[in-house]
Amino acid sequence: MQQTLISPVSRESSAERGKMSPAAARVDSPPSGGVRAGGRLFDAHDFCVAELPVPEIWDRISGIAVREQASDVHVTAQRDGAPLALRLDGRLYGQGALIGDIGQRLVNHVKVLARLDVSERRRPQDGSLRCEVDGRPVDLRISTLPTIHGEDLSVRILDRASGLMRVAQLGATASQTAQINGLLTCPSGLILVSGSTGAGKTTTLYALVQQLADGSRKIVTIEDPVEYDLPGVSQSAVCARLGLDYATLLRSVLRQDPNIIMLGEIRDAQTAATVVRAANSGRMVLATSHATSAAAAVESLTALGAHPYYVARALRGVISQTLVRRLCRYCAERLDETVDEPIFTDVRTLLSPGETPALSMARGCGHCRHTGYRERVGVFEVMTVSDELRRGITEAMPAARIHEIARSEGMIPIADAARLAALRGMTTIEELLSNISED
Repeated sequence: MQQTLISPVSRESSAERGKMSPAAARVDSPPSGGVRAGGRLFDAHDFCVAELPVPEIWDRISGIAVREQASDVHVTAQRDGAPLALRLDGRLYGQGALIGDIGQRLVNHVKVLARLDVSERRRPQDGSLRCEVDGRPVDLRISTLPTIHGEDLSVRILDRASGLMRVAQLGATASQTAQINGLLTCPSGLILVSGSTGAGKTTTLYALVQQLADGSRKIVTIEDPVEYDLPGVSQSAVCARLGLDYATLLRSVLRQDPNIIMLGEIRDAQTAATVVRAANSGRMVLATSHATSAAAAVESLTALGAHPYYVARALRGVISQTLVRRLCRYCAERLDETVDEPIFTDVRTLLSPGETPALSMARGCGHCRHTGYRERVGVFEVMTVSDELRRGITEAMPAARIHEIARSEGMIPIADAARLAALRGMTTIEELLSNISED
């Protein structure tokens, strides 16, 4: 049996998260041994029957999860065991169950690795640790939740090798990418990145900051938590235990003479007002919103109490996004039907000159875990604030009217961007119908 050495990393120390310590963990779990149907990579029950030690069970589960690019591992406490699941490309796939008390023992093991209080089972706990898989460091964010049957465990996997992207890799159309690059040339002002939870906003923020981090400007981020280390960027983490919320840290950051501020979230009226004031005083501010459209992001900012006039002066643009599953390049099957469905009527003109529609369907093979999809791709709408939009925001026009103005000026709505992705063979109609709203 291989020994696993784990060196947990303190959540508060962003400096330590940027490098591997000599005692950093090495997870040498074997391959999953073949892919089963429906996203099933292994059966946790087999590990129990084989009487593997709990540390080895965890090494195998975490190793497979990282290699298969899972975003999360879930262990759910139940009366008769602990079902285990992996989130792959945004979908949750069951991987069997840990029998008896092995589930709770595995939770305890992970809590020890993350330096959490093993004896405390009545309160939720959060922590982090670092391991090494195939020679590369991987950060894990740990969360436990007390339930009537024991503790649930959720592990978010932050793989630096696959998590950081450039603007050109995000999935935006060529015209949208040009708009985003144009926004980044603004010397000051507010750029919002909007989308629901899990829509890829943090990935986009990091891509924007990486592009801006050319060494000529001071960049400071406020995050909850810091997910990836960015060279040349000062990164601070929210810590409720120490009374360091977004508003408190933002006030301190403004005294650090920053050129660019990246804020993980605008949560309250005080933060909203400070962000707008900073953006109107010569700084560039990047922040997120949970709104699901560009126009709704503007409305949500004013709903927090920011005055429409100052929002209109500060705002340079909004990047709204969601994620859809990408068709597997090994087994996607091209459809022979002509692309004359009504849902494509408005977007066929968005194809490049001479580009042929490549509408395809999902089949399933070993490369994609027999799901037909592998990885996810972003679909976007990018709204740059024109003089007419600025007047509309100042007048507190409703989101629907702001959307109409932006669309009349050439904005590609997120639903149209998703249809275009399907036309180009990146995803399927079925994926659009289950993920994209027409609102």
